[in-house]
Amino acid sequence: MRFETAQLYVEHDACPDTLERELAACAHSLPGLRRIVSGRNMEGCWGAGDYTVDLHFEDGADDATAAACLARLPGVSRADHLVYRPLDDGQRAAGLQNGVWRTLLLRVRPEACSEHVAALERDLLRMPTYMPTIRNWQLSRVTSPSAWTHVWQQEFACVEDLQGEYLTHPFHWGWVDRWFDPEFPEWTVAAISHAFCPLESSILTLPAITQ
Repeated sequence: MRFETAQLYVEHDACPDTLERELAACAHSLPGLRRIVSGRNMEGCWGAGDYTVDLHFEDGADDATAAACLARLPGVSRADHLVYRPLDDGQRAAGLQNGVWRTLLLRVRPEACSEHVAALERDLLRMPTYMPTIRNWQLSRVTSPSAWTHVWQQEFACVEDLQGEYLTHPFHWGWVDRWFDPEFPEWTVAAISHAFCPLESSILTLPAITQ
């Protein structure tokens, strides 16, 4: 399987219904597509677009087709598209329904040492141990040319779990934040894109995405 995600930036006068209809039509035209999930980003995102789109393809599918298709959608001014490879994941709520899907794109500093990058990855994957409201999760590395290096995805039962426990937990601010803060010697992450949107049903617990 090949995995892709994109942040779609839309023009202020774009028609959401038209965009979503054309996105569905675009999906039908993509060879090897196994699944596409999209959602309109909710208020409170930062460094992100207006829509999050995730696509799962069969191995061997053309990796340039989706990016071009998304960029041509009516009303889309920019599509920040990338291909990623899952590194590790976990689940507590297989088949979660009517939840919230969060996508954090990370840009590791080019000068960051490999030991710090590995430690950052380990600490992100430790977060669910301390935060039971993270229902399902997946950390991935970006494999396509992109400004981003990692994709950190989580699923929550409701937006209050994301904006409450996750964003305010002591393990987050007391430990993980050092990788994101220039005032710490461990500073490793130069930029982030924080997006979250409604989730009809889980995309991280499907058999199709297991490795």
